[in-house]
Order: sequence, then structure tokens, then C-alpha cells
Amino acid sequence: MKQKMKQLLYAAAASGCLTAGGLLYYGHKKEPETLTVTRPRLSNPPPVRIVFFSDVHLGGMYAPEHLSAIVDKINSLRPDLVLFGGDFFAKFPDDYVFLDASARAGEFARIKAPMGKYAVLGNHDIRKGGRPYAEKLLRAGGFTVLWDSCVSLPCRVEICGLSPYSSGRALKQLPNRGYRICLCHMPDRARYLPLRRCDLMLSGHSHGGQVRLPVLTRVILPPGGKMFPLGLYFPQGKKAGALFVSRGIGMSGLPFRFLCPPELVLLKAAPEQDKR
Repeated sequence: MKQKMKQLLYAAAASGCLTAGGLLYYGHKKEPETLTVTRPRLSNPPPVRIVFFSDVHLGGMYAPEHLSAIVDKINSLRPDLVLFGGDFFAKFPDDYVFLDASARAGEFARIKAPMGKYAVLGNHDIRKGGRPYAEKLLRAGGFTVLWDSCVSLPCRVEICGLSPYSSGRALKQLPNRGYRICLCHMPDRARYLPLRRCDLMLSGHSHGGQVRLPVLTRVILPPGGKMFPLGLYFPQGKKAGALFVSRGIGMSGLPFRFLCPPELVLLKAAPEQDKR
């Protein structure tokens, strides 16, 4: 009887180790390479097709070679407008030389968006003097970088791009016309921003926690991304702008993603406007 119990315990332990090993392998190698497309159902959608992506974090945890597949996927969605929510870098300046910035800018330049490409910077982009390098890379890739500034597009879209720790004062520059978008890297700032000035706020930063597990996810969410970790919210009620938070693409802190795959966000116009 004792021998049988030992055998059962050994079998259970072996099975547990194999399962844990499999899950670790999946979270480290497989899920980070599973690029998904999320299509939020917005009651007030934009008038054009928009692809939003954030938190590429190219570096030691997420190889620069991944960028080519990301660009191909973006182009396959045939966006009119492409928006980037910040954090190109993982760990500046360590990863700047490793990335071969000119090659990555060349990949970004392949993104096709007839109505333009716009970006804001994330907290990782501005650490240790990284801002001018991030801006140079994005501009070389054809992106207009917004830093507490606004732009009006001919397609009746107004965009306000905020700096990572912005007070949001620039949102007051948005006109009372068109479809108004706020790009802001950190989603928790939605509690304080004047969201009545916009229709939609787009953020990243949180990575959705990267690892979606009870208790653990809440602990590892970063400051500035704990209140609204992923998906659609109405932080100031439905009379103010909605907030959509992307899970992002790369990794930070832990070299894992689990139940939280990398994400591109496709924002579609109403069916009668979008025939594609």
C-alpha cells in the first residue's frame, strides 16, 4: 500500500513538473509570438479604419526581427490611419545599438497608411535621455511624433498626442468638430484628463499584466496602468470619451506572456462607411 502511494505521488509530481515546464515554455516562447487582432465594438466608431499598436519593447526579451511580421500584419489590415501608443524601446540606451535603429526605422517606413502615421512616446522612450533617439527613429519611419500637441486631418479626425506624464492641458486645444482621439501612453491618467474633449482615448503601457493569473496580475501591473489594464472603459462615464487600453506587443519585467497575447487594435468605421 505504501509502495503504491509512493508511486502515485511520484507520478503526480512528474506530471506537475511536466505541466509547469510546458506552461513556462508556452509563455516564454509561443504566446509572445502569437500576434492577435482585436476589433473593439465602439458605440461611436471613427470615420476611418485605424490600426493602433503600442509597447513594441524591442530588445533582449523581444527580438528586433519580430518587427517585420508586425508591419506585414498591419499592412494586411489595410488601415487608413496608423497610431502608435509609445514604448518602442525596452531598455534605453542598452538596446539602441542592439536594435540597429536605421533598420527598424526602415521597417516602420514600410507601414502603409494613406491618411498618415502618428505616435506618442512612452515612459521607456524618455528614460536616460532617450527622447531624441526615439523621436528620430519614429520620424525616420514616417511617423509624426506628437508631444502635448494636436493635429487636424482632412478625414475629419482630430488627434491630440500627450507626453507620458502630461497634465492633459493640450486636450483643450481640440476643436469641437470631427472625431477626436487622445493618444496617451499611460491609461490611468484617464481619471484626471478632460475626456469630455475627446471621443476616444487610446493607451498601452500596462501590457494587460502580461501574465493573466489571479492575484499575480494585479501585483505586476505597472504604476500608471493598474486601474485600467486592458480593453474598453468609460473612466468618466458615458458622456465623456471612451478609453481603450491595448495589451501591447512586447514584454517588460518578465520574459513571459500568458493568456495575454500581443495585440494589434483595429478600429473600424461604421459598416456603411467601411466597405472593406
